[in-house]
Amino acid sequence: EFWYQAPDFKQRPLRKILPFGADYMQNNSEHLYDMDGDGDLDVLSGAFTLKNVDWFENPGEGNYAKGLWSVHQLVDTGTGYNEATFLHDIDGDGTPEFIENSWNPKNPMQIFRLVRAEDGSVSASKHVVSKSGNGHGMGFGDLNGDGRRDIVFQSGWYEQPSSGPFSGTWEYHHDFDLPHASCPILILDLNKDGRNDLIWSDGHSYGLYWQEQLTPQADGTIIWRQHLIDKSFSQGHSLAWDDVDNDGHNELITGKRYYAHSGNDAGAHDDMTIQYYKWVTETGTWTKHIISTAPAGEGPGIGLQIRVHDLDGDGLKDIVVPGKSGTHILWNEGK
Repeated sequence: EFWYQAPDFKQRPLRKILPFGADYMQNNSEHLYDMDGDGDLDVLSGAFTLKNVDWFENPGEGNYAKGLWSVHQLVDTGTGYNEATFLHDIDGDGTPEFIENSWNPKNPMQIFRLVRAEDGSVSASKHVVSKSGNGHGMGFGDLNGDGRRDIVFQSGWYEQPSSGPFSGTWEYHHDFDLPHASCPILILDLNKDGRNDLIWSDGHSYGLYWQEQLTPQADGTIIWRQHLIDKSFSQGHSLAWDDVDNDGHNELITGKRYYAHSGNDAGAHDDMTIQYYKWVTETGTWTKHIISTAPAGEGPGIGLQIRVHDLDGDGLKDIVVPGKSGTHILWNEGK
């Protein structure tokens, strides 16, 4: 695996990645975070079937051409079958936790707290949210308005305890089923009614949706109404929520993943597409804007992660998408 150093994006070595299956690599998510507290960004990485979670130490300026980065094991999670991993500050203390999302519903739902020693070494302590009950797709946010971050996945959500996220098992609510839900599931108050809604996509078939949270029942049970956003493309495995047109409001960014499940998913050979959607609160509608299209395998696809950042310092946010059709930068030219 390589990284590309700005401003000329010179290719630099980072680590070796093992192959997996017919056309996969043992990598499904990368997170930039200063793991050892030395002031530069390291890489924390997740894999599909490996139980070990490793991080790769940034060698620092002047050492980038010398070879692969030093590898450190963060934790042996005890579980494989991972769809994605996340860094999310679940307790709001300013330090993110590491959380695995598994496609296997029998896998536990668990959170790993990062623990940094004085010498910069890092370990992780495990807290079990539920001994089983994971599933494809994940998001984080306050669903019931109690001010605490809950965990959403394809088969419902876990309610954070009032005593804190690491105090015991979380209550499970089977409010919905979201087939092959995206990584992430976005949680935000879309229609400004004071209740958080969900945005998700079917990562292995057609369908991009939002779930409207309605007025809860008297016993607190949350009621949801599903709305279709778009069903013209398949394999919308990843989503992003950011302001790409500089109007002060975030847009929904997604597109088609190329060759998920080795070409056995619905629409595997459809054209590639990357697009964003603008939400109009007053009318409750979306407007679609195409960013990129190409024949299958010949252009950008969204892969497993979408990253949005102003790479060239022109004040406009660009989009980076890696996947089986290559790693691409979509330069925002403000048009």
